[in-house]
Amino acid sequence: MHVGPARVSAPYNVCYSVASMRETRHSVCPHDCPSQCALSVTVESGRVTAVAGDSTHPFTRGVVCGKVHDYAERLYAPTRVLTPLKRVGAKGEGRFEPVSWDAAIEEIAHRWRRVIAQWGGEAILPFSYAGTLGLVQYWAGHPLFHALGASQLDRTICVATAYAGWAATVGTVAGNDSEHMADSDLVVLWGINASYTHINLMSLVKKARQRGAFIVCIDPYRTQTAKFAALHLQPRPGTDGALALGMMHVLIGEGLVDHDYIQRATVGYGTLAQHVKQYDPVRLAAITGLSSEAIVSFARRYGACRAMTTAVEPAAPSPACPRSPVPMRMRRAARSSPPRTPSGSI
Repeated sequence: MHVGPARVSAPYNVCYSVASMRETRHSVCPHDCPSQCALSVTVESGRVTAVAGDSTHPFTRGVVCGKVHDYAERLYAPTRVLTPLKRVGAKGEGRFEPVSWDAAIEEIAHRWRRVIAQWGGEAILPFSYAGTLGLVQYWAGHPLFHALGASQLDRTICVATAYAGWAATVGTVAGNDSEHMADSDLVVLWGINASYTHINLMSLVKKARQRGAFIVCIDPYRTQTAKFAALHLQPRPGTDGALALGMMHVLIGEGLVDHDYIQRATVGYGTLAQHVKQYDPVRLAAITGLSSEAIVSFARRYGACRAMTTAVEPAAPSPACPRSPVPMRMRRAARSSPPRTPSGSI
């Protein structure tokens, strides 16, 4: 029997649906940020389509900042620089042309050899920091420059001196467990707009408020974080260091300090106590623009609480890059009134 091709009485429209290869991969944010958020990255057919916070991570809790949320958009942006660019015009003209990686590496190597031959390796000064390199890539170039005999440099323009000040004041460069903040009685956001610059910290601040914590924001600007706080103190720009000294004047003068702790774990307290006597509330009011009553009230609240957390710009409670004059002075005050529970910290 011969079976010929099947005959159909009418044509059929057949639609084939091919599902794209979609998967979620776990990653971590490469930004130089103390949060170091855990990420859930959606990949479709080998292309990143979405970046979100990992909802299963106990600190990230599914929340990431806007710049990381939009990573996929920047990753495939048509304006992204994907090849080396060589300046072809006079410096300052902004004229560049793309060159191959081989050509760029060859020219750099040629110039380095010439510099080393004429002046020695220390004539080369590497300058870079963390940016979006992540922990592994941050150190990637160091062995190369060590091998060249290049000058050594603290790869930062902000935290080296701050770390030295922190170590001199507190004794070690370390931070507290941020999650303890949720159990604090008092949270002080000092010069940090956490609603935009540290949203994971702000999640913990909100949790602390839900549990009854009193939230204070110290910032010359009426930021979104300040609007969230129960108390917003607006000192004149650049006077928050004086405010810290004035707070210590009240704390020490009214005995709102832990003398047992001071005796056991601090040095130089007597000198500090004498120094802050000159920063009385009336003088501080003239310096900061705050009322003397507001300064005294805040200092008393600060000294009387069971567990206090002070978060300082830019990313406290981690000790990363405290640039303003507040941290060192505030930490001296904190050493005078230390936490009695794990929830109290600076």
